[in-house]
Amino acid sequence: MLDPNRKLYRWGPISACPLFLYYAIEPAFTPLKKLFGITYSESLIIFKQGKVEWFLDDKDLGVESKKFADAVIMHPKVGKKFNRVWDERTNKLVEQFSVLDVTDFSTILDNKLITLFQQFSKAYYNWFTVTISLELASSSIEPLMGGRLKTYFSKNREKQLQKAFSVLTAPLELTFYRREQRDILHILQLPKTKQTQALQLHQKKYYWILNSYAQGESLSTSYFENELEKLANTDWQATLEEIDTYPSKIARDKQTLLSTMKPSAKDVQLIKTVEQLAELMDIRKEYNFRAEYYLEHFVQEISRRTRIPTKDLKYLLPEELIEALSGIHYQTIIADRKQCFVFVSTANKIENFTGQNAQMIADQFSHVNQINVNVIHGRVASTGDMYYFRGTAKIIHTIKDMGQLRDGDILVTPMTSPDFVIGMKKAGAIITDVGGLLSHAAIVSRELHKPCIVGTEIATKVIHDGDIVELHCGKGTIRIIKYHN
Repeated sequence: MLDPNRKLYRWGPISACPLFLYYAIEPAFTPLKKLFGITYSESLIIFKQGKVEWFLDDKDLGVESKKFADAVIMHPKVGKKFNRVWDERTNKLVEQFSVLDVTDFSTILDNKLITLFQQFSKAYYNWFTVTISLELASSSIEPLMGGRLKTYFSKNREKQLQKAFSVLTAPLELTFYRREQRDILHILQLPKTKQTQALQLHQKKYYWILNSYAQGESLSTSYFENELEKLANTDWQATLEEIDTYPSKIARDKQTLLSTMKPSAKDVQLIKTVEQLAELMDIRKEYNFRAEYYLEHFVQEISRRTRIPTKDLKYLLPEELIEALSGIHYQTIIADRKQCFVFVSTANKIENFTGQNAQMIADQFSHVNQINVNVIHGRVASTGDMYYFRGTAKIIHTIKDMGQLRDGDILVTPMTSPDFVIGMKKAGAIITDVGGLLSHAAIVSRELHKPCIVGTEIATKVIHDGDIVELHCGKGTIRIIKYHN
């Protein structure tokens, strides 16, 4: 069991259900080790109140991360195997999408539904075995790159170092969020008579864009029609031009930096690796959220047949979902898991706990001492258009709280996910507790030209709603200027 008194790495809290996240949990251990010989260190995953937190020992994670980066990602031969397996398993998953797209769930028998679910689960599970390794690799590659970049900048050029880190870790390709925004802006350029058909095609391409580890909805054409109407009342031509020119601008900025720095061949390869990881993380999110639409579809159909609410079925694991369809009763287990559900995962086994045992474990990791500081340190993910930004803080824990955020507020959150993008657009700046320079918050904030500091660990515990805070994007610090009474 992890020692709560040691320094821990924490992912979350973020909205999630056990069924959806389990496809990432189990593959991260024994299957990943079988595939590449290295896996995540011991983990504690706690589901409570509709959210999840994933804890690892910070030092042990660093050791395993360096092993994986050296032996897989940075290794010429094994790195090619990684890319090949990634492509093969992604293709298998997409094949499942195609099968399910032409299947009417309501007309098939239970045994056929089970077979389809098992085939989808196998493809999704195998795909996650490869793609869940990205965070494992980035945990050591990011600081390695940071250390190497420091050798090219003197101590009095800290701003330039932060800018270089931000630019060189930015992917050259647009994220799926920005591609969707670009595509819908292009629809505004069409004659009114052609916009309806274009929006229908747009919906088929991006219906999954707001999915999460908690749900897999399908956005309607009406949703995108409303978005189009909102954009029509803005300076959308300027936004479209900025998005269209972003990849070429980033490419030029990278080349300018590299020409000035003149890095070694080894460091150039490291920079390219980090850039590739950033792109792969966005690609993974896209297929992840597309898969969750189909998973949601299975849950809804099984709910219809068993009359068990979908929100309850999401507390089951994949095999249990099949058993529930077969008539096995899980009401008591579901009730216990709603209170607290804990996984203790290692390379050799995964144990789960519910009820009082789960709560006792969770309590050891939920205690937070009172922290009294007015300067918080993190990592600069994006400088935005300025190195300083001052504004009013708004603490946002879930997408449900996003309505409280006003234009120009500073979004302070444990971490972001694609459904947070609406708020990130409104925010003047972004601060997160967890995440690195390849995190969702980091990548999107660069595209939006928003100041962003990630990995503060304590921001949501120290900053309160209404506090006036100032980001220093040269040093990676956040100063509380005025506390809200």
